[in-house]
Amino acid sequence: MSEGEKPPTAKAPFDNPEGDIIFRSADGVNFHVFKLILSLASDVFQSMFMLPQETMQSGSSSVPIIHMTENSTTLESLLLLCYPTANPIFKSSEDAKDVVEAVRKYDMRTVIGRAKDIISAQFLETNPLELYALSCVFGWKQLAQRAAIQTLQIDLKDLGRPSSGFAGMRDMSAFDYHKLLLYHHRCGLAAQAIEEDLTWLQSPFKEMCMWRCGSGVKVKELACNKTKKIYIASWTSTKWHPD
Repeated sequence: MSEGEKPPTAKAPFDNPEGDIIFRSADGVNFHVFKLILSLASDVFQSMFMLPQETMQSGSSSVPIIHMTENSTTLESLLLLCYPTANPIFKSSEDAKDVVEAVRKYDMRTVIGRAKDIISAQFLETNPLELYALSCVFGWKQLAQRAAIQTLQIDLKDLGRPSSGFAGMRDMSAFDYHKLLLYHHRCGLAAQAIEEDLTWLQSPFKEMCMWRCGSGVKVKELACNKTKKIYIASWTSTKWHPD
């Protein structure tokens, strides 16, 4: 933005001219917001509003400006978490990580749960590896467990290859990645043990005929009668060990 050029305004709901303060992002975008809403979300914001600020003249009124260190992408998502509007959409795990770090920076304890739920909904099925990494970085043990279970859809031999790296590996510890590989290995051993010994099916299904499909069949048809069949398509029978 050249000198004297008016900074661009963020899109709704942060373009309201009635806002009583402006957050200017590091890349020069103005967010028109309301002190009351942000004060309820963060004591840090409330304290910031009490300090002297630069003002922007707008007709006969003046609107205080606070210069933020976050870029407009991070700031928009951060503010959406405070507003009772649409949820932010994270384009990548890096974007989500930046927002959660900002949430912690501004001590926004009332919105951290909402942020976790949104991140989980957006990444659990589409990118569980990135979600696992994020969860490890921020200490979200239960979410890390859910993400680890979801990664069982990835073949262990593919997960462990050098070409299988993902962005979150830069931030997570080697120990957390080792735990994920170990979990996959244990699940594989448990699946093999179940497939080799089907006596666990005999008790509740005594009236059913039982057999195994040939090797190479992904879905095993294990029991049947005239009205019922049992299929096993995936194995998650070993416990997750978070520590």
